[in-house]
Amino acid sequence: MRGSYRWVVVLGSHLCCLFVFGWYQAVGPLFVAVQHYFKETSTRTSWILAIFVSLQMSIGPVSNVCVKKFGFRVTVMIGTVMSSIGFFISAFATRIEFLYFSIGILVGIGYGLIVPPHLGIIALYFKKRFPLANSLVLTGSGIGTFVFPPLMQYLIDSYGWRGAVIIFSGINAHMGISAALYRTPARLETSHDVKKENESEVQNSNICRDHCEIWDFSLLRRNPLFVAFLFANLLGIGVGYPALPAHLFARAETKNLGSQDELALIISFFGVSALIGRWTPPLLMNISTKHCTSITWFGLAVLLAGIVSLLSSLATTYASYTTCACSIGFLSGIFFTVSSLVMTDIVGHQNFTAAVGFTALAISIGGIIGPPIAGYIYDVTGDYNNSFYFYGAFLILGGLTALVPEPYLARREEFVFR
Repeated sequence: MRGSYRWVVVLGSHLCCLFVFGWYQAVGPLFVAVQHYFKETSTRTSWILAIFVSLQMSIGPVSNVCVKKFGFRVTVMIGTVMSSIGFFISAFATRIEFLYFSIGILVGIGYGLIVPPHLGIIALYFKKRFPLANSLVLTGSGIGTFVFPPLMQYLIDSYGWRGAVIIFSGINAHMGISAALYRTPARLETSHDVKKENESEVQNSNICRDHCEIWDFSLLRRNPLFVAFLFANLLGIGVGYPALPAHLFARAETKNLGSQDELALIISFFGVSALIGRWTPPLLMNISTKHCTSITWFGLAVLLAGIVSLLSSLATTYASYTTCACSIGFLSGIFFTVSSLVMTDIVGHQNFTAAVGFTALAISIGGIIGPPIAGYIYDVTGDYNNSFYFYGAFLILGGLTALVPEPYLARREEFVFR
């Protein structure tokens, strides 16, 4: 099939991204339904998101070990089975604590096992066209965020939240089909001769091994700019962002801005905007100069997302609130995509895997802190505006942490940016 099969792998990774990141950003309708059903506080309900995000981001090293031992296909299938089981058994929950286990732990670990393989396998198939392939994969996140909120709301309206998670369990299981599309490039029938194929197999084995060598602490000692980037992720992306998409829906409901179906569309618009944002960084990089580097774009996107979060309290109509949601979605698409460019610029391609591991750990630490605190703020004050002041403050702090030290540290370390 020559090299055309690699685009089939891109399709499989795209579908995995659609589920893993799309569901996380579209969890709002389920969050509200569960909170009302169990008559729980926002704090206790937010722990589902906190555990889920923390495990999904921190389980990466385990996933990389599984890739080395079992391969990409088996690792993604294990994650698919775990997450589908987690959704299915959630339907039998009698207390909110059970959802901490079923969705927080099982789905969190399952999705955490899927993320590194579905992104990492693309690097084995593409070199020159890697940016294009990576963008095609990541568009799944925006499409998932567009599709899943109204779908989840429809399922909840039609079958209740218990029936919705059972049905979604079956939908989620389709990632197993995506995993079946994965196979190591060395087994492909290409136009290369046997010698080159063997060399490719050795090279791929080295890449898989490098994925497991994820904790290179020398990066922290010799690269202060990377440390600043980690703190920006911990504060801005970790503390300030994980529960924001879910609380966008919850706040719109408390303000009676529309019907449940109309509110679900807000998150869909959020997803479309994030999709556009993910395709924007290539344009930004074309106009980058030494005074406007990849980390500058990252910091600006995080900072502006924080400002919009603060100003969103002024939105009192469906149209104005949707505009704020779209703005945050667009900016989130930028900073999530630019993040990978920042890491390659600061630490280089050879240390990229280690940088991803540290960044995911930083986000997971912030992710276990932010959602419960934001939920507690709402429980105490009775107004989600105050929770968004919290999000905005930490997003701004994260943006400034990336922007303020960058000129001095980059000059001192003589980094070469895109």
